[in-house]
Amino acid sequence: MDKQALSCAITRSGGGQNAIDEIDTFWPRVELLQQAGRYAPLVSQLCVANDKNNFLALILEINLAYQFESRDLPLTYEVKQAPDHNSSIDFLRILPSADHVYLEVRLLQEGHADRSEQDEIIRIQSTILSKVQKTNGVPIKFFSTAANAVNIVVIDASSSILGMLDFHDCMLATHGDPHVEEIFRRGIFGLFQEDRPEYPDHIHELAAKYRRIRATLHGILFLFRPNVELLAYQVEQYLLWNPLLIDTQRARSIYADISSAIPFHAERNCD
Repeated sequence: MDKQALSCAITRSGGGQNAIDEIDTFWPRVELLQQAGRYAPLVSQLCVANDKNNFLALILEINLAYQFESRDLPLTYEVKQAPDHNSSIDFLRILPSADHVYLEVRLLQEGHADRSEQDEIIRIQSTILSKVQKTNGVPIKFFSTAANAVNIVVIDASSSILGMLDFHDCMLATHGDPHVEEIFRRGIFGLFQEDRPEYPDHIHELAAKYRRIRATLHGILFLFRPNVELLAYQVEQYLLWNPLLIDTQRARSIYADISSAIPFHAERNCD
């Protein structure tokens, strides 16, 4: 792939002059991944992109991979967890501890402006859930039962109608109303939240729907873009863990590795 091929992909995908003007800034990221020799399928997909949403998702994956590779933290692209399943996970990061951290990336598409805050958080939950199972509950990814497998869905929710998500929005999506102050509650049952006998029937149904994600997914990595660049941008993160699957010491080790590539999104009040 060369700069001309990238320019053609931008045009085919509906991009304008602003995106083309960023090619020189973005191109070193593509070059680094090409030199690494592990990202040929990713670069090839970008070269032939002709759809806006797909193009933007590929740009996200390239920027994410660049942040790891530029810090000498190698990733493997498109890894199968189980040989008897066709689906693959976007990235694998093998830690010095021998933990295999699988990162499945999803770019949240733009939503309708008339959604309520509750509806938008539920949409984010549904987007995360779609990387784990079909709407009928049939599993589609994360099949490994190895003790050293750590499964994480990575979601860039920068296009949420809520604007820049805050920590409370992310906590609501993962852990639900009980884990935020009353002022931030939106009637949300979290993806990692435990069911209780006193909850109403519709919550029991949600808990059943989320059963596999609680048993399979170790964490959710929420990405944020503090800058407005279209192509060459840096992402920051909140990483929220599933307490059923990971202990504090292990989570701390994995977080240290991830945060050395993707910095913490500090624009919030931690109190």
